[in-house]
Amino acid sequence: MNQNIDFMDELLARTDLVGLVGEYVQLTKKGGTYWGCCPFHHEKTPSFSVNGDKQMYYCFGACHEGGNAVTFIKKIESVDGRDAVRILAKRVGLEVPETTYTQTQSPEKLKHKERLYALMRTAARHYHDNLKSAAGQKVVRYLHGRGITDSVINRFGLGYSVNGTDLIDHLTAKGFTSAEMKDANVLAVSEKGSYDPFYDRMMVPIINQFGEVCAFGGRTLVKDPDFAKYRNSSTTPIFEKGRVVFAANLLQKLKKQGTKIEYVILCEGYMDVIALQTHGFTTSVACMGTALTFAQAKQIKNFTQKVYISFDGDVAGQKNALKGLDILAQAGLSVRVIELPDGLDPDDVIQKHGKLAYQKLLDNAITLPAFKIKMLQAMFDLTDVEEKAKFGMQAIRVIKALESAVEQEEYLNVVQKMTGYTQETLLRQLNQTAAQEVDVPSRNVLVGYNQENQKAVALSHAETFVLASLAAQKSFVDYTENFTQLLSSDFSITVANFFVGNSLKKIDSVASLYAKVNEEEHSLLDEILNGYQFIEGDNQDKYIDCIRTLKEGVFKKEKAQLESQWTLSKDMELLKRIAQIDAQIQSLKSGGEL
Repeated sequence: MNQNIDFMDELLARTDLVGLVGEYVQLTKKGGTYWGCCPFHHEKTPSFSVNGDKQMYYCFGACHEGGNAVTFIKKIESVDGRDAVRILAKRVGLEVPETTYTQTQSPEKLKHKERLYALMRTAARHYHDNLKSAAGQKVVRYLHGRGITDSVINRFGLGYSVNGTDLIDHLTAKGFTSAEMKDANVLAVSEKGSYDPFYDRMMVPIINQFGEVCAFGGRTLVKDPDFAKYRNSSTTPIFEKGRVVFAANLLQKLKKQGTKIEYVILCEGYMDVIALQTHGFTTSVACMGTALTFAQAKQIKNFTQKVYISFDGDVAGQKNALKGLDILAQAGLSVRVIELPDGLDPDDVIQKHGKLAYQKLLDNAITLPAFKIKMLQAMFDLTDVEEKAKFGMQAIRVIKALESAVEQEEYLNVVQKMTGYTQETLLRQLNQTAAQEVDVPSRNVLVGYNQENQKAVALSHAETFVLASLAAQKSFVDYTENFTQLLSSDFSITVANFFVGNSLKKIDSVASLYAKVNEEEHSLLDEILNGYQFIEGDNQDKYIDCIRTLKEGVFKKEKAQLESQWTLSKDMELLKRIAQIDAQIQSLKSGGEL
């Protein structure tokens, strides 16, 4: 444990937090603090602060995210603690000790993940090498026939699974076990024995933003109703579809080369991305064929502020585009939709009509509200009076959600032309209509536990300030006992022990606290340390006021319970205790002793 603490302290000390955050956020120095627009929520006025001396960041805006370099990488890159530490260690030239405790997983599980990454790298190389074999030449001919060059084949590491046993034999010879292959999803078991589930498919390695092969996609080259056209890796210890953006590793390379990424084209599948990049659209990525997640949207935002969604032209593709637009907009991205011909995907458009045709579709991409209104228009018959009225009300809900009055007027004009309603009528409806609710992930911070049923409990301002004070001011140790007595039986704060008694005296850096708690407690620690930004100088008086507030809350809770019992029993002893509590509450309010 001491080795881990020493390593984390050195990692945080070597990391230039201002420089790190500056790679994702444009920062401006004001006094001793750097400021920028928060990367974790959409805002136009900078409220995100970075303090290099304290090694802490904090958002004073809507999301209140805060923490140190490790938590910043976790949140901005949507990775777990172990991966965040690995990323930072690589930046500063440190080797991560095997015993480093950055999450609740055991060292054995962490070592297992490293083995799986090594296995997947080995498998990807073997699949790619198979293209040089006689059997693999059919895949090369297929790719060349689609205009995919050797340079693109190498860029994506495309390959071929020859048969059901070839890869398994190769991995076995390299020292990997059947259990590891099964966990990596490159080995399946049937009545006939073990086999490679991707056999006889062109292979596409799925590489995360850190350049690690974490999964595979396989596409068959033959038409066989009993043989699925696509087969993709299922969830494994190193792969979760909703956290990986296909080709993000290529964006990362462009970024490191200093290339400005003006926009990203977001597709549904990896074959679309390969086709687009073959024809020069080198900033295209895919969301793994599933509905876009907020984690993926945040990852995309690390590279650009502008996104074009290029989903299939069928109804399902358009619905997925609509969901994706809302999530991307919530992440603070400027988003447009490339309208593809019905039934065609990006690959089809380029194959049938060429690169210039797709470029024209991109140039004519439409905005979020325009796409929503167009989708609604297709759902209603505007020649029917009732249908037109329903469309109008639904369209107004979309417009109501817009922030700008100028934008609202612009789209009211669009709806007026579609329906023939007067501007006055539409404005009246706008004023009567609630804004359309958008289903997006919300910030869910674990800040405490109800001991009895393990439900999350929110910390009050007073509780947060007290814990932050204990973390920041060693002089408050004398008040620790008073505070811990306030923690009632149904509100046990798991991280509080790190701030009290002897534990507090061992804290050299507030940022290093993250190395002393497990992954489940990080979110609680985030919430507590957000208050640390406000702790400057001697806050003892404010600390005592907060203690009074907390103690008053405990007394009021006890009083409410006693009053409930008195209603049933009429026990005079209860009445006496209620009177005592009233006196204690009055004493607290008048500044009496704690």
